[in-house]
Amino acid sequence: MAIPTVPQQLPSQTQIDLPRIQNPYLSVWWTTYNVTQIPQQSLGWMVSNGWRVTAVVPDPTTVPPTLNYQMTKQGLEPADVLLSLCNSYTIAANEARDANEIRYNEVVANWTEMIDTSHDHFDAQTNEQNVVMGVYLTDLATYMDEINEEMSLNRQELSLAYDQHKETTINRLDNLGQTELARINEEFAASLSVQLQWLVDNGLYTSVVATDIKARNTRDRDDQIQKHYDSLNREKLQNDHLVYGQRTAISEFTRQAIIDKMNTQVARLEGWKSVHADNMRLLAYQLDERNKLLTGLYSFVERRDDISPEWQNMATMIAALGDSAGGWLTP
Repeated sequence: MAIPTVPQQLPSQTQIDLPRIQNPYLSVWWTTYNVTQIPQQSLGWMVSNGWRVTAVVPDPTTVPPTLNYQMTKQGLEPADVLLSLCNSYTIAANEARDANEIRYNEVVANWTEMIDTSHDHFDAQTNEQNVVMGVYLTDLATYMDEINEEMSLNRQELSLAYDQHKETTINRLDNLGQTELARINEEFAASLSVQLQWLVDNGLYTSVVATDIKARNTRDRDDQIQKHYDSLNREKLQNDHLVYGQRTAISEFTRQAIIDKMNTQVARLEGWKSVHADNMRLLAYQLDERNKLLTGLYSFVERRDDISPEWQNMATMIAALGDSAGGWLTP
């Protein structure tokens, strides 16, 4: 299982090279004004307003001759100046607006692409998480099934072995003591025969004595047999306690196996809860990151401030040109 690769996000910002702003000054702004027949009394005012004398022409019809002056002056053409400045200002403003729109559109496009690729990455993460969860749960279920199978098989084998052991023990207990019982009977029968033979050999045999000896022999034999039976009963009782303890141990083992199985199931449930919690944290992280991207994009769009021509400044300049136009055109 591979970790999803974060999509590459290129800035994709083109280089904007705006042309250098040229001085809008043009020679056509200036024109030469020439005037003639300027009387001498107007000469001072004309000179003070920038006029220059180019020639002195005497009037011979008067006595003495009257001096008239020809004068010239360099002045601006307001209409040409205004048109040139407006054109330069408009070109610069449009270039600035175009550059701003290009950059703005590129940023919006890049941000939108980032959101789209983020969604793709989030989807890949979710799919990978689901695959991991499926593999984990499948492995956990397989492991649990194997544990259950092993526990059931072990319990069955243990129960079968116990039943076989119990049956073998009972069979052995059923025949236990037969040899000892036969030995006791044989021992007391032989003892009785020896005693009776001794009476015969010594001439002491009578029916009363023989009966008494037989009764005593039988009583002693029965006592030994009873002791033997008591010993067998104690041994059988001890074996019963031992078998009961083994059965109790098996019951305890079965109970512990059930508890272990229950704990394993609880661990399995905790594993599911853990995977679910991981998925919820992943989804919360994805939602938070997507909201951050959207918030950033909308904030950027909301803060847009285009560079546009400041026509108020242009109007001020036009008014200034108009106010000073009279001095440029007429003396």
